[in-house]
Amino acid sequence: MRPFLDRLKSRKFIMALLAAIIAGLKVYYPDLPEESIKTIVMALMGYVAVEGAVDAAAQLARWLAQKYPKDESDGH
Repeated sequence: MRPFLDRLKSRKFIMALLAAIIAGLKVYYPDLPEESIKTIVMALMGYVAVEGAVDAAAQLARWLAQKYPKDESDGH
């Protein structure tokens, strides 16, 4: 089971929380400007995209390190 703090940083959790907040805001403030909601959503989607790219790069680096292990017998 993942630690609680890791779950709070989960991209799925962040997007679900964002959707719940926006839905609640639209219920209580129906005249909330759509542009402000769009700005918040786009900023968080950017965060999620960057975090996904970082995860992908880390997995690629791990795969490359396993595929091509560093040869320490060169003496350099």
